[in-house]
Amino acid sequence: MAIAERIEKLVPYLRRYARAATGNTLAGDTCVENVLKRVLSLSLETDFESDQYNREGLFRLLDEELSRVSGSAAAKARRALLLVAVEGFSDHVACRVLGVREAQLAEMLLAAEKDFAETTATNMLIIEDEPLISAHLKRLAEALGHSVIGVATRASEALSTARAHQPDIVLCDIQLADGSLGTDAIAEMALPDNVPVVFVTAYPEKYLSTTNEGPSYLITKPFDPEYLKAVIGHALLNVQAA
Repeated sequence: MAIAERIEKLVPYLRRYARAATGNTLAGDTCVENVLKRVLSLSLETDFESDQYNREGLFRLLDEELSRVSGSAAAKARRALLLVAVEGFSDHVACRVLGVREAQLAEMLLAAEKDFAETTATNMLIIEDEPLISAHLKRLAEALGHSVIGVATRASEALSTARAHQPDIVLCDIQLADGSLGTDAIAEMALPDNVPVVFVTAYPEKYLSTTNEGPSYLITKPFDPEYLKAVIGHALLNVQAA
C-alpha cells in the first residue's frame, strides 16, 4: 500500500484522538495537519523510509505535537487512556507511542482513571433513538455517578428537556428517528461552552473526514464501558481546565 493511501485511511482516527485529547476541533486538526506536513517534508529526503510511518509511527508523531499543546503529566496520562481504551492500542504499543516504559504506563492509566473518577457528578441528557443503546448509555452513565435528566428519541424531545433541565453534558446520537441530525439539534439548543457534547455514531470516519468539521468527541457504536468512560472523562476534564 502506498504511503499516501495508508495515511489517508488513518487521518480520521488521528483526528479523533487529537480532538478528544485537546477538547477542541481546530486545535486537534491543527496538530494532525502539522504531522502530515512533517511527513511530507521528510518524504522528500533521500533516506526516507515509508515503513516507519505506519499507524504506530503516525500516532507517535501526533503525540509529540499534542505534548507541545499540553505537556503536563496529567494530560499525558489521559492521552494514554485514550490510546488504550479508545484507539485500541496494546499496552506495549502505547508505550512506544508515548515513549514510556510499561510500569510508567500502568501508573499513567491509574492516574487518568483517578482523574475521571473525581470529576464532579453531572446532569446528563441522552439523545438516542435505539432503546437498547439508550438503556445501555443510561446504565453506564449512572454507574459513573451521573444523573440522567432525560432520554430523548427525537430532536423536539431533546430541546424541551434541555430547556426544562439544563444539562451539564449531553450524549447525542447523530442520526435521529425523525430524520434530523443530532448535530442540528445541539446547534438549536445553543448550549454554553462549558457543556460538552459527546456524539454517538456507527460511522465516525464520516464526521472526521474533513478538516475543522465534525464533533470533538465521538463514541463509536458498538462501544464498551472503558471507551465511554474515557471519552466522557476527557470531555468533562477539558471543560474544567478551560
